[in-house]
Amino acid sequence: MGHSNYNDRQAIFNLISKYEDMLERSQVKFTNHQSYHVLVDYYERECLLDRALEVVNHALAQTGHETSFCLRKAELLLEKKDALQALSLLDQVEARKPGLLRAAILRAEGLAMMGLHSQGLALLDAVKYSTSGPDLAKVYVCEALIYDSLKEYERMFYVLKAALDEDPSNTEALSRMWYVVEYARKHEESLALHERIVDADPYNALAWYNIGASQAYLCNYEAAIEAYEFAYLSKDDFEFAYRECAEVCLLTLNYHKALGCYQDVLERFEPDADLFLNIGKCYAELGNHVVARDFFQRAVAFDSFMAEAHYHIGKCFGRQKDWLRAVGAFQKAVKLEEKNEDFLGALAEAYCQTGNLKKALEYFREAADTAPEVPSHWVNLAQFLMKHHRFEDALEVLDEADENAWGPELLYCRSACLFEMGNKSEALLVLEEALYEDFDAHTTLFRLLPVLEKDKEVKAVIAIFQPE
Repeated sequence: MGHSNYNDRQAIFNLISKYEDMLERSQVKFTNHQSYHVLVDYYERECLLDRALEVVNHALAQTGHETSFCLRKAELLLEKKDALQALSLLDQVEARKPGLLRAAILRAEGLAMMGLHSQGLALLDAVKYSTSGPDLAKVYVCEALIYDSLKEYERMFYVLKAALDEDPSNTEALSRMWYVVEYARKHEESLALHERIVDADPYNALAWYNIGASQAYLCNYEAAIEAYEFAYLSKDDFEFAYRECAEVCLLTLNYHKALGCYQDVLERFEPDADLFLNIGKCYAELGNHVVARDFFQRAVAFDSFMAEAHYHIGKCFGRQKDWLRAVGAFQKAVKLEEKNEDFLGALAEAYCQTGNLKKALEYFREAADTAPEVPSHWVNLAQFLMKHHRFEDALEVLDEADENAWGPELLYCRSACLFEMGNKSEALLVLEEALYEDFDAHTTLFRLLPVLEKDKEVKAVIAIFQPE
């Protein structure tokens, strides 16, 4: 497969080189007209629409306005949002060859682009009755595109479903299904449709991909992973299937499998900053912080403005107790995203570890202010104050937290603070309230104040609230 791809790439590069030589001599003329189509397809894939139009114009000059090139030009004009010129060209085509389905579909697309949606839909309705099978599927796909522009996603879903009923291999319908299912919330119906497709065609990679997307949305993660695997095993250059499979693996904490998918992407496709970042996350979760940091740094080399990569570099340094360099990395992350509470909290902790208590307090406070609805940032701020025997200040912070956030950890933190202040009776009352709210979170108390694990009264209260 790889050798075949190499040969295909080499052939297109040779054709481009030949075309460039012809341009220099101002004499573009291919004996095989298919060469023009190959060049147009290549430039279109690369989003070089002006270059694609240039090739089509040379083809038209050589072939005397052959219909296939006129229609190809109309397609490119529509891609460039030049509906008026496209419709004018279609008028010429239909005057010479009336009744062409492809011309009708392009005309409907052009009318919709000009805001004449009802006229475009009426034109498609008129041609439905004289077509069937794959041709009718193309009509439905064009209709779906019009509903897409109108943001009528439920109707778009059912029209694409009709297209796939006519032609289950229609790649455009399959490609557009994954996002319209999301918008229309039709995941169960999508599963039923695509499972019928793969029952008949087990190697339909796009259908497997759409099954994976719906299973992931429905939180059927193992089924989603299996579907994505079938997608990329059916089509080994299906980059999105590898990436989505890895994402679901991350959700299920299967870091080894996620890493395998990302490594496949790295070996087969052009890398990007997100890929390096995700590979780094896998290595970090697997405990290999040196390799993880290398991938995070590769992400930064690819995109120096990727704040999350700087943040993870800092976390790697922190896990290795290299807190000075952790501070530097977190500072870069915060500079790029000033209002990210996780970055601010991480920088606060790093300053705390280096002994810069003034800066630590400043950033613990800023993290809480940035995301006041998140209780953990208030707990971190209160805990910092408690460590430095500022118990009254810690209680004030917890009072402020109660006005903005809710969570059992706030109660456990208040109880710990009261214990530290020697107010044991009130601390036990607050502990009872916390245990009533969320018994399973009581380990928070011991994390904040480990000595309480051996306190007989604390153990007695916990025993009372122990679920049966």
